[in-house]
Amino acid sequence: MEPAQLIDALSKAHRAHLLAQLQSEDHWQAQMTHASEVLADKPLGSLVDSDILTRVVDNWLQLAFSAEGVQPVVEAVSLQVWEAASQDPATVAQLLREEHFDAVLEQVLKLQSLREKAIHAAMSHPLVSEMVSEMLYTGIKNFLLEENALAKLPGVSSVMKMGRKSVVGKAMGGMEENIRDYLRKNIRVTLRTGEQWLNRQLTNERIEQLARDGYRRMAPLKPADALKLIPDGTVTEVVRQGCLITDESAKLEYTRRLVSVGIVAAVKELETLPLGKLLEGMKISEQQVRDLLAPALAQGAKVLVEAGVLEPLLQWTLDDFYQSDACKDAISQA
Repeated sequence: MEPAQLIDALSKAHRAHLLAQLQSEDHWQAQMTHASEVLADKPLGSLVDSDILTRVVDNWLQLAFSAEGVQPVVEAVSLQVWEAASQDPATVAQLLREEHFDAVLEQVLKLQSLREKAIHAAMSHPLVSEMVSEMLYTGIKNFLLEENALAKLPGVSSVMKMGRKSVVGKAMGGMEENIRDYLRKNIRVTLRTGEQWLNRQLTNERIEQLARDGYRRMAPLKPADALKLIPDGTVTEVVRQGCLITDESAKLEYTRRLVSVGIVAAVKELETLPLGKLLEGMKISEQQVRDLLAPALAQGAKVLVEAGVLEPLLQWTLDDFYQSDACKDAISQA
C-alpha cells in the first residue's frame, strides 16, 4: 500500500472511531472518570491563570460584548417563561419558605443606617413635599367646612344663620391662598417632624413585626395572579431596554474593574479547593455528575452527527496531523 493510501485509510479509521466513541455513554463515563483521577488532588485555581483570564474577559467586554445579537432569543425565552409563570399555581410560600424569609429579614434589620438615609431621601423628595402639603390642606379645608369651625368664631355664628355653606365657602376662598402659603413655608419643618417620627416608629422590632405580618398575608397568594395584570408588550420592552443597559454597562470602567476583582478573588479562593471538595460542598458526588453528563454528551454528539456538523469538524482536526509532513515522514520510514 502506498504511503498516501495508508494515511488516508488511517485517517478514515480514526475518524470513524472517534465518531462512534463520542456517541457512546461509556466513553464519556470513562473520560470523566479518568479526568477525575487526574484532577483529584489538584486545586482548581492552579489550573487557571487569573491574569490571562481577566485580560480576555476585559477585552471581550470592551470590544466584542453586545447583547443585541441575542435579543430575539432572550425575548422569546422571556415571553415563554413569563407565560408559564403566569399559569403556574405555585404560591409565595412555596417559592420563599418562611425560614429563608427570616434569614433575609435578619440581614435587612442590620441596615439601620441605610434605612435612615432612605427615609431621609424619600421625605426630601419634591413629590413627597407636594403630597404632604396637599393632604394637610385638604384636611384643614374639610375640617373648616364639615366641622363648622368658622361658625364657632366670635361674631360669625349669627351670620351663619343667613346661609352657612355660602358664607363658609366664601371665607375658605379668601383663606385658601393663605393656608397654602403657610404650608409651603413650613413644609420642611413638617417633613422633618415626619422623618423623625418614622425613625422612632420603624424600630427593628416594629419592622420585623410588619415584615412577618406581610409575609403571612402574601404566603398563600399566587405570583401568577399578579403577572396576569402586567400589560401586553411589557416583557418585550423590558428585554429591549435590558439589552441596551447591558451593552452600556459592560463597557464602563466600573463594570470592568469589578469583573476583574471578581475573577481574581474566585481564582484565589479556588487555589486550595480541589474538584472533589467543591462537589462535596455542592451536595453532589462525582458519580452523580458522570451519570448526569454522560448521556447528555453522547446524545449531543448524535445530534451533531445528524446535523452533519461533527464529522467535518473531526476531519478538519485529524487532517491537521495526517496531512502534515511529520505524519508523512513517519509512514514513509515505516
